[in-house]
Amino acid sequence: MPAGKMTIGSFSHMTYLSQKALRLYDKKGVLVPGFKDRFTGYRYYTIDQIEDALKIKVLSKLGFGLLEISEILRAVGDGDDKTVSLLISKKHRETMEEIGRLEKIESLLNQKRDFMELFEMNVSKPVVKDSPALRILSARRTGTYEQICSEISEELIRIINSPENREKGVRITGPCMSLCYDEEYRENDADIEMAIPVRGQVVSDNPAYSVRTIPACTVVSVIYKGPYEHEGFSAAFGNAFKFIAENNLESFGPDRQIYLNDPSETDSKDLLTEVQIPVKKF
Repeated sequence: MPAGKMTIGSFSHMTYLSQKALRLYDKKGVLVPGFKDRFTGYRYYTIDQIEDALKIKVLSKLGFGLLEISEILRAVGDGDDKTVSLLISKKHRETMEEIGRLEKIESLLNQKRDFMELFEMNVSKPVVKDSPALRILSARRTGTYEQICSEISEELIRIINSPENREKGVRITGPCMSLCYDEEYRENDADIEMAIPVRGQVVSDNPAYSVRTIPACTVVSVIYKGPYEHEGFSAAFGNAFKFIAENNLESFGPDRQIYLNDPSETDSKDLLTEVQIPVKKF
């Protein structure tokens, strides 16, 4: 064995990393042996690599994937503190989102309801109504639902509340809403338009945000009460489309989700969302 080197077995014993894991790290370029015998293919590690192995173990326990670990180690080696900080902040956000998801699960399971009640959603009976024409300030983008709804809504509010628009008497005339243009669920590249009904001559310093009018139409309306989560909206859409099929109606155009109360001022269990499906007779 080369001087100052240790076999994969010895390195595994010292770092408490299995040989299988070490071979994977080598294959992925995360922890490459300091020396490989070109004739036997044996892997040899150096004493200095024990520190890298410990870093990998800690990062792995924190939930980082191999690609992220490789990027962090590379950034640490280059003294790139900014990249390290960004990756850690990203993982912190993801962890907080996962904690929120698990807390919802814990709360639901802790209610000790009957099994079938787990599948019940707080959704109203569908009704048919006329939706008037709406003059809206809006922007349309692709991305995740959460990202689009959050970022565009914030920008819409900023534009409406700008000193120039306030001076011009621009006012909000209805709740924030989203229009979905996809024919299927798309997790990362959903085609969504976020909008706020307004009156007045809106001035926008962002060309992606403009005023247009949604034409009047007939809609099937369902109200969902509860957190903004896919399961609740699925139940609302299920009720709506079952009603459409049973009443000889045909859906057309983008469906709408109208957020009837402010999530910053309302407990998530009391949030109200109206799902509207534009319809016409066959």
